[in-house]
Amino acid sequence: MTNSEQRLAIGLGVVLIAGGAFIGLTKLKTWKQRVDTRAMEMETRRSEADELLAKQDFWNERSSWLSEKQPVFTKAGEATTSILSLVEELATKHNVKITRNQPTEPSERPGMTSANLTLELRGEMKPVLEWFYELQKPEAFITIPALTIVPNEEETSEIIVNMNLQKWFRLPDA
Repeated sequence: MTNSEQRLAIGLGVVLIAGGAFIGLTKLKTWKQRVDTRAMEMETRRSEADELLAKQDFWNERSSWLSEKQPVFTKAGEATTSILSLVEELATKHNVKITRNQPTEPSERPGMTSANLTLELRGEMKPVLEWFYELQKPEAFITIPALTIVPNEEETSEIIVNMNLQKWFRLPDA
């Protein structure tokens, strides 16, 4: 082999080795990034699990409180009647006028169902807020997923409240 052929062979060898090293290092870098990402995900999951385990007693207490206090769903009509009677009783107590009440389709979540109402109320600001406060006590299991409050243009001392109201019931054990 001549000198120029040897130099050409050495050059080709260097190019092949450098190309192989480049490709290998690129694949190694990609693999390292994947491993680092998974390690960060696992660390995050571990810290979340540790935090949940630290709060286990708190959540067990809440679960037992719910089992004891949350009303059990029996019939849709009874559920709607119970929420409607509570709403009307508190409205009378706080001098709030219910101008419209319309039962709507129940909502479902795992292990729970709700009785839903669409309401329109009229009243002065303070009594309406007191009504809200008393209505949403934790033991009532009532949520308000949608609410609008506007001033009453006809009677300026009053507000008009349109809202969706849900009372949640625990499904009976199967």
